[in-house]
Amino acid sequence: MLRPYLLILIDSLLTLVSFLLALMLRFEFNAIDYFLRALLPVILAGIVIRPLTFAIGGIYRRVWRYATTRDFFHLALAVLVGSILISIIAFSLYPRFVYTLPRSVLGIEFALSLILLGGLRVIIHQLERYPGDISWRRVKLDPARKVLIVGAGNAGVQMLREIQSNPQLGLKAIGFVDDDPRKIGQRVFGLPVEGPIINLPKIATQRQAEAVIIAIPSAPQQTIQNIKSLCHEAQLPYSTMPSLSSFLKLEEEQLSTNLKVPMALPDITGEEIEAVVRVMQSRNLSIGSQTMAFEKYAAAVAHAEHAVAVINGTAALHLCIVAAGIGPGDEVITSPFSFVATANVALYEGAKPVFVDIDPVSLNIDPNRIEAAITPRTKAILPVHIFGQPADMDPILEIAERYGLIVIEDACEAIGAEYKGRRVGALGKAGAFAFYPNKQITTGEGAVLVTNDEKWADLFRSLRNQGRDVFDGWLNHSRLGYNYRISEMNAAVGVVQIRRLDTLLSKREQVAAEYGKHLKNIPGVSPLTIVPTTTRMSWFVYPVRFDDTIDRNIVIEKLARRGIPARPYFTPIHLQPFYRERFGFKEGDFPIAEAAGRSILALPFSAPMKAEEVQFVCENLAEVLEEMKR
Repeated sequence: MLRPYLLILIDSLLTLVSFLLALMLRFEFNAIDYFLRALLPVILAGIVIRPLTFAIGGIYRRVWRYATTRDFFHLALAVLVGSILISIIAFSLYPRFVYTLPRSVLGIEFALSLILLGGLRVIIHQLERYPGDISWRRVKLDPARKVLIVGAGNAGVQMLREIQSNPQLGLKAIGFVDDDPRKIGQRVFGLPVEGPIINLPKIATQRQAEAVIIAIPSAPQQTIQNIKSLCHEAQLPYSTMPSLSSFLKLEEEQLSTNLKVPMALPDITGEEIEAVVRVMQSRNLSIGSQTMAFEKYAAAVAHAEHAVAVINGTAALHLCIVAAGIGPGDEVITSPFSFVATANVALYEGAKPVFVDIDPVSLNIDPNRIEAAITPRTKAILPVHIFGQPADMDPILEIAERYGLIVIEDACEAIGAEYKGRRVGALGKAGAFAFYPNKQITTGEGAVLVTNDEKWADLFRSLRNQGRDVFDGWLNHSRLGYNYRISEMNAAVGVVQIRRLDTLLSKREQVAAEYGKHLKNIPGVSPLTIVPTTTRMSWFVYPVRFDDTIDRNIVIEKLARRGIPARPYFTPIHLQPFYRERFGFKEGDFPIAEAAGRSILALPFSAPMKAEEVQFVCENLAEVLEEMKR
């Protein structure tokens, strides 16, 4: 986008053009000598007058609030046309200007400035939809209040998790205060423990605390009252975690149901927030510079020629089906062990998803079973890179080439993953990455298509925008399309996130390694196996697999009572109620996928997750499994 000072430069140059055109029209192109000798200083002065008038009048500043590059072009064109018209009229109506040209030209240009100034002020005033200009540099988020937690026991830790899991509370825990000499001087979940509690006013002053949370529900009321008195002494507001007497009707395990480790947490920094603010400032909220920048970065990540951003992963896969010309009666081979959207997109176009069972180790579609599923109606193969582990693409691509099939990659869970040293996404005809908040990077809602085929990329751009081609006029549509556009705010977040992709993937790798270190000592629990063809895993979630002797659903329930969420991944698509009813699928149709669906559990996992949190989850998992043996 152009900056205001570039607009001023353009306006100045156009003023010069208007002078020259006026001179040429009046003197039949023979004024060059006179121009060089007598008028140059005056014309240079005139070039300054209008931009200076506009600047003083606030035109540039106010136009900048709304304008895109195209708006600036139209404004510049209007200035040029206005200058030419007024100059022609003036020099035609007043021949006497021949003898007083310098002063008259200057006067005309000044009059032109006033006319444009007044006209644009009226226009902008009529278009004004917001109160006065916003000083965006002064817009800041309210900083989180620093709080000390009194009590470094289980209740204090649970309160810390509640604060960390709910940033909307506007709180930031900076440390614990406790009387236990074994804890003082140590760190609990990364925060220092200081004490004793009698020193609370001094500690609060040193730590610049702004509030206190008393998290000792088992303490006598007199102890709580004494701590409140210390808070009054330090002139600090406080809140008290309810005493155990408030929970007499609840089991002890239920005490922590609202205090949990988040299942997933996007890694958001101030950069993402500032990026969204800049988009809001520009007033250009759809299909603009941020979308194009995001697409450029995404193409580079996938080592692809083209990328097209859309609103979500389902939309991205749907556009692949449409671009492939798949329709009623056609078949698409895919995995039953995935999110349901993988198969749904074929149904959107009247095609039939044909499932092929998975490899028991990688959990991806088994290439050795694909060929048997091919029929004359088969049009495409849609492999899924499950959990961020690439499918075995080489044999899939070889089969597709032999039978003339299109390969579409569902890489929604696998941005940045590598198969034999090659980035996934554009290994086939096209692929899709998705950016839901639990993904490796997020745009809130969003996805991107990657391909090396320029025609497919152009078709994607048309289809996402209601079927409008790049050369179509306003509201002209060349084909049936969809409203799959991504907003500029989502794309702006994506630009910041995708530039941090390697860092975020490395963080997730560290969390996965921490899980592996703790889980190896827990019998009956197996982490996901990374197969040799995976040269880089892009961890979407952290899945573990239980032995047949362990009831996964009971594990989920018991972890939830301890404030730890866990999710089953995935119920096989063919066993979803809709697919059972529509196609008559039943248990036993795809036994390997069904076994995975019964035994796999995803534990809390995200890039910001701390080693202490991983340890907390694993220790509780071990305790739950031990309880279930009794």
